[in-house]
Amino acid sequence: MRIIHCTQKLLKELDVPLVEPDKIPQPAEGLGNWYANLLRIDRRKCLLFTNEKSLYTFLIPKVLKTNLKNIEQEFLINLSYNLQHEGFGLEVINRAMQEYQEIGFARTSNRQVLGSMNEFAFEYDYLIRREGGVGEHRNSGTQ
Repeated sequence: MRIIHCTQKLLKELDVPLVEPDKIPQPAEGLGNWYANLLRIDRRKCLLFTNEKSLYTFLIPKVLKTNLKNIEQEFLINLSYNLQHEGFGLEVINRAMQEYQEIGFARTSNRQVLGSMNEFAFEYDYLIRREGGVGEHRNSGTQ
């Protein structure tokens, strides 16, 4: 099982059971666990995901309640899209999708990752506003 550590703000929107801290696996192989936060950019809800090991980050803009109800699926679809966009091959993407067949949720526990996420959130906010806002299309990724 892989874990998505969620901020309090995101947990308030989700109806998911939480994994106890002593039961959280620390995977040695693969991409490992992720952190997620719910942001408001340009008055729209956005999900920010950051990998615990590499700090690789991607944003899902214009999130709706239905997206939050299917957060596991949203995560997988957007992770796959972003890996493909970054130029990873199909074999690597398929391995990543296999790794996340079982996802659990937990509270955040790594302040270093949270600090990086805050910096990414600030940068995304700036870039999106500079480009004129989130826009009419729901785009994934770090473009």
